[in-house]
Amino acid sequence: MKKLLPATSRTFPNKKSPKRSVLEVILQGRTLKDSRNVSFLKIITFLVLLISLTVSPVQAQEITTTASPPRLELESLPGTNLQKNLKITNSSDTAQTYKITATDFTVNDSKGTPIPVLTNVSNRWSLASWLTTTPPTISIQPNQSSIITLQINIPQNALPGGHYAMVTYEPVNPNKIDSTGSAIASRVGTLIYLKVQGDITEAAYLKDLSVKKKWFEYGPIDINLEIENLGDIHLKPTGTFTITNLFNQPILEKKLEEVNIFPFASRTHKFQMPKKYYFGRFQAKLQANAGTSALPITGLIYFWVVPYKEISITLAAILIIIVLIILKKKKSKPIPPPETNIS
Repeated sequence: MKKLLPATSRTFPNKKSPKRSVLEVILQGRTLKDSRNVSFLKIITFLVLLISLTVSPVQAQEITTTASPPRLELESLPGTNLQKNLKITNSSDTAQTYKITATDFTVNDSKGTPIPVLTNVSNRWSLASWLTTTPPTISIQPNQSSIITLQINIPQNALPGGHYAMVTYEPVNPNKIDSTGSAIASRVGTLIYLKVQGDITEAAYLKDLSVKKKWFEYGPIDINLEIENLGDIHLKPTGTFTITNLFNQPILEKKLEEVNIFPFASRTHKFQMPKKYYFGRFQAKLQANAGTSALPITGLIYFWVVPYKEISITLAAILIIIVLIILKKKKSKPIPPPETNIS
């Protein structure tokens, strides 16, 4: 008979992980998420740096051209021929081919801006049809110059006075826009002023000499001046603009800027009294002349500058001080004793 051995108790280890609190689980999840974000940002930063190092920026290649002289003034009789040399310089880094064009121009604003006339104009001011340039196109290597021959054939029936045109240079085939850059091209040229001798009318007058108002409280004060040409030829007025005070002392004295005024156009000049505080009556005066006959161009205006606010405050303060002094004297004056009658 077999004996039954008593069962022995065995203790098996618990293989499950110890229980953690909810807070520990949340913190561990946030740590993993933050580490993933940091890794993602590092990858993006690396890619941006790599692209910036491998891709070169797009830069504009500018076609720089210089025309010399910028302005050419000539004078001759009807029926004569003139020949002059013009210079063009290619200051860009590539060779350029230029188309040379002669175009009439006009001036319509008060700043003297030449505007090309692309349609047929009256023979009164036209000049382009008398001009011939040799060659009509020219190729110039980088940083090199070339000479253009300008031929002017003045007709026998040319009207006396001014005739105006511009000779311009325009790149024929500027570099096209591609992946490495873009080309910027513009026309430059020489302005031609031709005076045909004969019976020429010179006429100019002062169209405007004014300030915004006649009474001012403070400076600065702007003065506007405009001269108009009503003759047959361009004029270049010269003279002096002065501002004097009540005692005829000069406050401002400026030479008139020497600029051309084209026929039936005007030119503005602006002057300023720069300081803030002035007092009294002021006189603005222009003394100028223009043309071969020294046409007089004169003008005179008056205006006042009175800082009435400061003057009112100063007078009020002086009045108050005078009143206080009078009151103080009255209080400090001794009162005489009453008279007594002795019988």
